[in-house]
Amino acid sequence: MSFATKNRMDLQTRLMILLKEAAVRSPWRRRVLPRYVYNFDAAQLCFLCECLERTRNIAGSVVEVGVGGGETTLFLNSYLDASGIDKKYFAVDTFAGFVEKDIALEVTQRGKRETDYQGVAGFRVNKQTWYDATMQLSGVTRVQSIRADANEFDLRSLGAISFCLLDVDLYRPSKKALGELYDALSVGGIIVVDDCSAEDARWDGALQAYQEFMREIAKPEQIIFKKLGVLTK
Repeated sequence: MSFATKNRMDLQTRLMILLKEAAVRSPWRRRVLPRYVYNFDAAQLCFLCECLERTRNIAGSVVEVGVGGGETTLFLNSYLDASGIDKKYFAVDTFAGFVEKDIALEVTQRGKRETDYQGVAGFRVNKQTWYDATMQLSGVTRVQSIRADANEFDLRSLGAISFCLLDVDLYRPSKKALGELYDALSVGGIIVVDDCSAEDARWDGALQAYQEFMREIAKPEQIIFKKLGVLTK
């Protein structure tokens, strides 16, 4: 390596350090420094991977209803790749945030306030094309995204399901989705319902929907790792 080349590389390194230092000291530091991006803690993510492993030989696709920006999708697909599990993966979301009727029900029938949902605008800052680009950027090719309202879309049309992560937060879509997902669930399959917790009242509709459905099918509740409602067939 020539002296000039080494000096040029040293200059580039110093410039990169200066730029990163400036970014770290600015409001943009959240975009520069590593941070935890999942809405699940490590134990919860490990359990989701365990579910994928347990349903490896169960007929049916993997389904995620309520996918947000795709962080959890990437994590679960990384596990599928690493474990050699070859299944279809359907990702269903409005890609536009919560449906107004769902929030209205929370307010008029479940005692919530409209202001409870004003701080979740981030869910609306989303597009299906962004989600698909996220998958493409990470080399994930098995995921088929479907832009749909879970209240209107027949989840049984996806065919047999081996594992499903249901993460739509509110009562109305959770209750409707559970019935259809259970109908499509293969024997030995697993459904995990996120937010089955009363800690944050905004999302306890998922808990109520899960509890009601378990009573309807005469199965005991199984809520683990603080908020994951588990349902098997």
